[in-house]
Amino acid sequence: MRTLIFAAVIAALVIGGSDRCTAQEPTADLEQIRRTVTQLTTENELLRNRVAELERRLRNQSIRDRMMQEEQRAENLEEQLFSIAKEEANLQTQLEEVNEQLLPENIEQIHVSGSTRPEAVRESARRRLTNRQSRIQAQLQLLEQSRTRIHSSISVTDMLIQNLRMQMQAASIHP
Repeated sequence: MRTLIFAAVIAALVIGGSDRCTAQEPTADLEQIRRTVTQLTTENELLRNRVAELERRLRNQSIRDRMMQEEQRAENLEEQLFSIAKEEANLQTQLEEVNEQLLPENIEQIHVSGSTRPEAVRESARRRLTNRQSRIQAQLQLLEQSRTRIHSSISVTDMLIQNLRMQMQAASIHP
């Protein structure tokens, strides 16, 4: 601040004092320098206030943008959960069908016309259905892991959003 005032004084002397610095008018020049310093000090303070206001607005906008990103992320995670639920329902239906087909009475009813070894055909069908059952169960386990991971991500995102909301409130209270 002192540097700015000193610079203003020197500038006023250089600009206004080269022709008029005579022995008769030293008080007039001094008064002009004081007015210039006061004016520059006032302008400097106004500029500092304006910069502080712009920085506050930028900080608030940054928080708002981050909050919008996190809210969008939460929506995407919710959509993924919905998609997982649909896929899980589809796989559960398939698993129920396979389990139904694996019942001993249904295996015995498999049509084996033209085969000389009906038990081998039935055993092959049982192995095929058991393998399909295992694949479906593995897919269901993967979906369960994904659901757990997504729930965890949603919790973290919700905490971030809450934190950002608190920052916004604090910024609006303390400008």
